[in-house]
Amino acid sequence: MSESQHEAVNMDPIRQDILAGARELFIHYGYKKTTMEDIARKIGKSKSALYYYFKTKEEIFEAMAQEDLAKQQQVAVEMMNKETTVQDRFRAFVVSMFSHVLNNTRQYTIFKAEVMENPLLIMNITEKRNAYMEAFLKDLVLYGIRRGEVKELTHEQIEIWAK
Repeated sequence: MSESQHEAVNMDPIRQDILAGARELFIHYGYKKTTMEDIARKIGKSKSALYYYFKTKEEIFEAMAQEDLAKQQQVAVEMMNKETTVQDRFRAFVVSMFSHVLNNTRQYTIFKAEVMENPLLIMNITEKRNAYMEAFLKDLVLYGIRRGEVKELTHEQIEIWAK
């Protein structure tokens, strides 16, 4: 799927309604107690309409997590772009990450216990988050090298540092 096709899917208003409705229900009733039928009812659509977008409740949760990660990335980039030195950019990255967690503590606390029972779901979300964080850190090191703030490193050293 091309980047523009991926963005079009994410901008689909019904898909956004599903994610927003599911988020509300998950927060209010919990992940385990919320059913696909509950989500369909919440957004005023049929279950078959829901299944057109997502085959499982896990897919909905993962899409919510990806949406959350994308917002977190956007804020991190905006904060980092306001800074010039590699040290300030790194600080902005870390502050954006912690701010995001603090601002979403209630939501994370609610999901933590229930979702931890599904290790595959957590592993998939965690892998994607880790990949995005490694990419940010690699870019930051390369930025520092270009500016002369960080000594030259080999590709392997940058990989190790980012991990």
